[in-house]
Amino acid sequence: MSQTSPPHIRNFSIIAHIDHGKSTLADRILEMTGAITQRESRAQILDDMDLERERGITIKAHAVTTHFQSQDGLTYQLNLIDTPGHVDFTYEVSRSLAACEGALLLVDATQGVEAQTIANAYLAIANDLTIIPVINKIDLASADLEGVTHQIEEVLGLEMDNPLCVSAKEGKGVNAVLEAVVRDIPGPSGSPPSPLKALIFDSWFDSYQGAIVLVRIFDGVLEPGMKIQLMSTQRTFEVSEVGIFTPKRTKTQQLRSGEVGYVCAGMKDVADTKIGDTITDASHPTATALPGYREAKPLVFCGLYSTDNAEFENLRDSLEKLRLNDTSFVYEPETSLALGFGFRCGFLGLLHMEIIRERLQREYHLDLISTAPTVIYRVLTTKGDLLEIENPATLPDASSIAKMEEPYIRVTIIAPDRFTGNILQLCQERRGTQQSLQYLDPTRIMVVYELPLNELVMDFYDRLKSRTQGYASLDYELIGYKESDLVKLDLLLNGESIDALSFIAHREKIQQRARQLAEKMKTLIPKQMFEVIIQAAIGNRIIARETVSALKKNVTAKCYGGDISRKRKLWEKQKEGKKRMKQIGRVEVPQEAFLALLKVSEE
Repeated sequence: MSQTSPPHIRNFSIIAHIDHGKSTLADRILEMTGAITQRESRAQILDDMDLERERGITIKAHAVTTHFQSQDGLTYQLNLIDTPGHVDFTYEVSRSLAACEGALLLVDATQGVEAQTIANAYLAIANDLTIIPVINKIDLASADLEGVTHQIEEVLGLEMDNPLCVSAKEGKGVNAVLEAVVRDIPGPSGSPPSPLKALIFDSWFDSYQGAIVLVRIFDGVLEPGMKIQLMSTQRTFEVSEVGIFTPKRTKTQQLRSGEVGYVCAGMKDVADTKIGDTITDASHPTATALPGYREAKPLVFCGLYSTDNAEFENLRDSLEKLRLNDTSFVYEPETSLALGFGFRCGFLGLLHMEIIRERLQREYHLDLISTAPTVIYRVLTTKGDLLEIENPATLPDASSIAKMEEPYIRVTIIAPDRFTGNILQLCQERRGTQQSLQYLDPTRIMVVYELPLNELVMDFYDRLKSRTQGYASLDYELIGYKESDLVKLDLLLNGESIDALSFIAHREKIQQRARQLAEKMKTLIPKQMFEVIIQAAIGNRIIARETVSALKKNVTAKCYGGDISRKRKLWEKQKEGKKRMKQIGRVEVPQEAFLALLKVSEE
C-alpha cells in the first residue's frame, strides 16, 4: 500500500515528436529508480504491443509508478505516462496530459523543434501544465545544442536559462531530469477525506475480469469492496481489485488522492466504461463531475469486411472490444454489393487506420478486406437538406445536389530549407493555399498551408517524405468546410458497379485519376476465363476504359492437319462458352485493387 502523501507525488508525461527518444528516456528513468533491474531491461519496455515493438513507435499511452529519492533526502512517488508522438495519436496524448501536473518536452539535439513538438507543447500549455524542456541525443556527433536551445526559446517561447541536456540512450543527465521533475512540477491538489473523484483516462478488455480501467484519483480514496458509481450512466459496481503498474501489474490495498492506477469492478459491458467519465463513491457521491474530454472526431473513413461473411459476428465483437481500448475510432454496420456485410469505420488518420486493421488481424485473428479511405463531405440538396456523406456509395444523384463542401485542414510542415521548392510544388499540386513561410533558424523552414483533407488522405505524407528525403515533419488540424466542385467516380467491371471502389474527387483531377486507376486495375485483376472490361464513369458518362483479355486455352491442340473448318468449329464453340460465362461469371477482385486508389501515382 502506498502511504505517500500528495505533496510527495509527481504525475508527469513525456511528450515529443515521433522518434525523439520518449520511450528510451522512460526506460532509463525506470532503471535509475529501480523499477526494473538491468536483467529485466529491454528497449521500449513500456511498449508491450507487438506492433509497437516492430514499428519502433508508441501507439498507446502507458502509465507506470516508481519511487525516487532526491538530493533533499525525501522519497517521491513518480507516476510517469509515456505518450505516442505521431500526429494520428494526438488524442492519446491529450488524454494523458489531463491526468498530469507537468510534462517533459523532449527535443532531439540533431533535428530540433519539429511539427509535433509544437503541437504537443501547445496541448500541454492548454492543459495548464508545468513544461520542462529536455534536449536529448547529446551523444551524437551532429548534436547542435546552441541551435536547438535557440529554437525552443524562439518557436515555443519557453525559457532555457539552464537547459537540461541528456543522452537517454547512455543515461547521461537523467538524474538531473528527475531532480527537475520533483523540484519544478507541483504536487497534486486534492484531499483523501473528500468524496471520491477519479478520472478514467484509459481502459482495456480482459477475458477474465471484464473491463479494466486506468484512473487518476483527484479526491478521496478508492479501495476493494467499495461501491462505485459512474457519473455519466449512474451505474454502480463493486470494486474487486485496485493497483498500480511498476511496470508489472501490482495489487495494492488502496489508491489515494493524487495517485494513478487501475481498477477492476466486474464491468463486463464495453458501454460501462467511457473514457473521460468520473468515478465516485456510490454512498457519498461528489457534487460535480470532472470536465472529461472533448470527443475525438474521426477524419478518415473506410469499410472493413471479413473475407468470409460467416465471420461478421466475430468482426463486430472484436471491434467492440478494441473500441474499449481506443475510443477515438467509430464504426457502424454497412452492406456492399461487392463485399457483403461489414462495417464503415472512422479513424483519426491513415496510420491510425492501418494500426486498427493490423490489431484486428493479429489480436482477433480476422482476415480482412478494407476499402480505400475517404473523408466526410457535406452535401446541400436542392430540397434544402444538409447531408454528411462518409461513404461515396451513399452520395445522392448529381441532379439533386445544390452544392458540395469538403473538409479543409491547416498543415504545418517543418523541413530543411533546401527542400522549399519541392514542398511548395507538392502543396500547390494538392490544391493548397499558402498561409505563411518562416525560417526557424538559418537552415530550417516552417511552411503553413491550407489543404483539402481529401488530398492528404491520398498519399500526401509518402510524397512529402520522398520529396524531402525523409527530413520533413508534418502536423495538421481541421479548420472547417469549404465549397468545392466535386464529382463521384464509379468503377464498373463488365458493366457492374463495384460500390466499394467508388470515390469522390475534384472535377479538375477526375479525368487523370480515372485513367490511372483503370490502368492500375488492369494490372491487378487476374485474367478470368472471360474478358473483363474495366470502365471508370461519372454518372452515365464513361471517361476511361481498359480490357483484361480472357485466359486462352488452346482448344485446337489436338487437331493436326485436316480441314480448317474443324478448328473453326472448336473456336466458335469456345467463343460461345466465353460469352455465356461473361454473362453469369463474377469477376474476382483482389484486396490490392481496393488499395490501388491510394497508390495512383501523380508523377
